[in-house]
Order: sequence, then structure tokens, then C-alpha cells
Amino acid sequence: MSSLSVEVGVFLSQLAAILLADVPNWRILFSLSAGLSIAQLLWLPFMPESPKFLVSRGRLDEAERALRLLRPGSDVARELAAMVEASHGCSADHPAANEAGFVTDVDSECKIADDDCDSTAATPRGASAVSVAQRTARGHTVGIADILRGRTPDVLWHPLFCTLFLMGFQQWTGAKGVVFYSTEIVVGVLNLTRSQVQHTPNSAQWVTIGITATGIICVVASMLLIDRLGRRRLLLVSTGGLVVACALVVVGCTCNAPALSIVAMFALKAAYCLGMAPIPWLCASEMLPYYALGALSGVACALNWLMIFAIGLLFPVLSKVLGGYLFLPFACLNAAAFSVVLLFVPETKGHRVCDIIQHHGRRVHIVLTARRSRRNTSI
Repeated sequence: MSSLSVEVGVFLSQLAAILLADVPNWRILFSLSAGLSIAQLLWLPFMPESPKFLVSRGRLDEAERALRLLRPGSDVARELAAMVEASHGCSADHPAANEAGFVTDVDSECKIADDDCDSTAATPRGASAVSVAQRTARGHTVGIADILRGRTPDVLWHPLFCTLFLMGFQQWTGAKGVVFYSTEIVVGVLNLTRSQVQHTPNSAQWVTIGITATGIICVVASMLLIDRLGRRRLLLVSTGGLVVACALVVVGCTCNAPALSIVAMFALKAAYCLGMAPIPWLCASEMLPYYALGALSGVACALNWLMIFAIGLLFPVLSKVLGGYLFLPFACLNAAAFSVVLLFVPETKGHRVCDIIQHHGRRVHIVLTARRSRRNTSI
């Protein structure tokens, strides 16, 4: 829903900017932003607190009430129990983990039995890891320093790598450049004159609106497909489609085929919104235990915004230097991202956070080996 909200917001803002760009209508454009901010500020006190946050603080009754408010008419007991389990850390004694042949780096971790939780002290990281496990068992969270030093009940290096990679790379697909500079790109592709550009709205602006509308449609399609095809498969389709789309933009720009370039930009936006737009925002909550979720989500979001800042600065420079080959580096980057997803990113559909930690709670490793190991064991 967050990606859908972003795409709808971008679409409406672009449409309003086109219709209200003239004097004195631009004043209305700025007042709209202020009005929406005030409305959001007034609405925030009535929004329920995050159930995951409440569970991490041990406020289970409040978490249950928040879940019932968010899911009216649904049985929230199972979801609440999963949150409670994940908030305390994941046991290494789960049968699926042992049968698959995985060896975790923690010999003894936090084990949950109703409201009690005991931690044993025999861990390779010594008493510091145990103290963290005891703190998380009492509903406390851990800080970034604890996570980076490995002083957590579970080994988080692989889920952390996947989360940070997807959140950081999301802005280097080339799609954000299209969002920021699509009108300028289309003006160059269509060879519009100065008088045509000064006329508002012009054909380049309507193409930009069409690209954004395509993003909305594809985010909705992603929401319908994500639980059928899975996160990993959609990421592979998305990054693979981005490689093809970026290559076609280059071909269209260098071979003087404006129609191909514009169609390829629509395809680029579609491929991005099918996977790389929404799925990275799910990774943290689906791969990381709740005691580390707050700190690592903050780091991942900060990295994401840093990359937005970087691509916003570099894209116009690359456009001047590379000309028609502007999207060639992005095609190469997307090809590299396809390989990383294929080799390292696990499927999270239908798996609890503890399942992910038990199967991948170790150093960064190739998930294809793990998938093959589990398949052979089941046979």
C-alpha cells in the first residue's frame, strides 16, 4: 500500500502541476500541499499504534486491540502469536532448520514458553549475546551497535544484507531518473521546439502523466500477484524486465526511434512497479525479528533516501555525459541486481520471520544451495 500511495501521490501532484502551473494558479498548488499536511496532522491522533511495536514493548493487550481495529471481523490470535514469537528471537531447535542441515552461529538462543523465556549462556559470543537475548525476552529492543557487533539472539547478517541491498539498489534501477526527468527526456526524444515546450500542457508532459499512471496500474498488479508468485520471483521478473527496458531505451535514443524510446520508458516504469518498487519495503518486516526491526528499518530507510539524493544529483550529469547511452549503466546495474536476487535473496512468502532466521540465520550465503539442501532432504 505504501508504494501505491506514493504512485498515486506522484500522479496527482504531476497532474495538478500541469493544470495549475500558470500565474496565479501556482499559489493554489502550494496551498494544496499545506492543506494535505494539516489534514494528516489532524488525523494522526486517531490512528492505532503499530501492533508490532506494541508487542516488542510487551503491551500485548494493546497490540490485540490495535490488530482488531485494523482487521475488523478477523481472528487475530494467530497473527498476534506469531508476533510474540518473533519478538523474542528464534530458537535454533526448530525441526525444519535441523533437518535442512543448517548450522547457526548461536548454540543457545531465546526459547519461548507462554510468557516465560529462559536464555542459556553457552554462545560463541559470550555473555553479551545472552544479556541481549534476556533483554529482548523482556520486550526490549536492541540498538544498531548491538546488531553490528553480533550481540543479538539470532545471527542477522544474511537478512540484513538482503534488506540493505534491496533498499539501497531500488533507486539505481533508472526508474527514479524517469520520474524526476521524464519530461526533459521526452522533450529530447521528440525534438520539441521551445515554443512547444513553453505551451502547457504539452505532449511531453502528457507522456509523463501516462508513465506515472502505468506505475499505478502495475503496483496494483503487483499487489494481486505477490502472494501467488512470491516475492523472489517478482523481483527476478522486475530486474530482468528493467534490463530489457533500459537496453531498449538506449536503442531507441541512439537509433533515432522516438516511439521505441517512449514505449521502453513505459516498460521500464511497469517493470519497476511490479517488483522493485514495493517489495524492498516488505523485506525488513518479513526477514528481521521485531527486536531489531526498528533500528534496521531506520538504517534501511536512511540508505534509501541517501540513494535518492545521489541519483537526483548524478542523473542530469550522466545525461550530459552519456547522451543517448544514458540508460546503459542502469541496464548493467539491473543485470547485476538480477544476479544478486537469484543467488542471495530468499523467498519469504508463507514463511514466518523465525523460519527465515532459522534457515538463513548465518553469514551471507548463496540461497540456491540452501533451497537444494531442503529439497533433497524432503525427498
